[in-house]
Amino acid sequence: MSELLVVRLDSPAPATQCWMVVDDNGAILDPGTAALGDAAAKAAWRKVVALAPATEVLRTAVEVPVRSRSKLAQVLPFAMEEQLADDVESLHFAAGRADADAPLPVGVVRREQIADWLGTLHDAGLEAAAVYSEADGMDELPGTGVLFVEPGRAVLRRSDGAAIVTETDDLHAAVSLWLAAAGEEATGANLLAYVDATCGAEVDAQLDALRADVHTLEVKRLEGGLLPRLATLIAARPGVNLMQGAFARRSNLGRYLPQWRLAAALLAGLAVLATGTKVAETWRLGREAVNLRAAVEQAFRYTFPDVRQVREDVRAQFESQLKALGASRPTDSSMFLDALQTVAGAVSQDKATKLESVDYRSGVMELRLRAPSVETLDKIQRDISGNSRFEAEIQSANADDGAVLGRMRISTPEA
Repeated sequence: MSELLVVRLDSPAPATQCWMVVDDNGAILDPGTAALGDAAAKAAWRKVVALAPATEVLRTAVEVPVRSRSKLAQVLPFAMEEQLADDVESLHFAAGRADADAPLPVGVVRREQIADWLGTLHDAGLEAAAVYSEADGMDELPGTGVLFVEPGRAVLRRSDGAAIVTETDDLHAAVSLWLAAAGEEATGANLLAYVDATCGAEVDAQLDALRADVHTLEVKRLEGGLLPRLATLIAARPGVNLMQGAFARRSNLGRYLPQWRLAAALLAGLAVLATGTKVAETWRLGREAVNLRAAVEQAFRYTFPDVRQVREDVRAQFESQLKALGASRPTDSSMFLDALQTVAGAVSQDKATKLESVDYRSGVMELRLRAPSVETLDKIQRDISGNSRFEAEIQSANADDGAVLGRMRISTPEA
């Protein structure tokens, strides 16, 4: 479940809270304070949504011939030019989403004003993801006008999303405009009013006077001000986001880069270490394979000195040579090759050890080895005996020109 930090800009009641935290269902998680500077600490990992004064944003709906988002930015200024008093070059237009046959929701604000709002948020350590008119945070009820009243300001939202803004002491004028625009008869209009609890008795008197103009009037007093209601509804039903075009939000990944720099460096170091380890392991296995191949080839040449070239498949070549010599027992050739493979694996563990001769008769293999020490010979003997199929026994070990010349006998338990 995501969370939103909702900030109200330019509240007419400075003593009330100007921000609060809600979830995406509108439930209040943090009631906030009246100080905008307190909100920055709550902004981490939350979407920041700003509510702009309805007095500064024209919220309406227009009929336009296109629905392409890329073309709307060009079409809207010309489609609304006659409805606006200001030069369209100084205005920023934002389009909402509409049903195929419905008028297009539109928000219009002075470019200078939205830039000022975004600058205020930035100075407070906040980067807004969306900016909506307060009118978008009001209830949307078919056939019913919704009136928000607080000290100094009142906003009446029509059922089509358009808003009428007036001063608190002139509620009758706002309701009259609403009825005239909607074409409603006094006997068929419904009005729902939310009133800030700090409003005085004069507001109650005005509301009572409106009962004669509408069919039904329901009044609800909000003890915590209007922001909780606005925040709850804007989370559940966003309106026209003014941050479009030149004011669209840019990627803020760079903002978090300093916090993740150490983690990214450690991750990169780990990747390099893992790659280096894999390369080193591959190189080591490759060297062992080369040494094992050299040992097998050495043994082959000692056994068959007349062979000029040792093929890649040494085992097949061994069997071919044995058949050529008239070997009649395949089990002997198999035992010979297995024993030779075991010997090659044990001897290749020490690069200083050389296999000088191999003699094989009736299931018994005798080796002549030149090793750097008796301990090396002993280790080779243990490695070969570690294969449960063979038994290795050192026959002799004599010093010879700084090395040890040893003879070793290898056999199977049955031999």
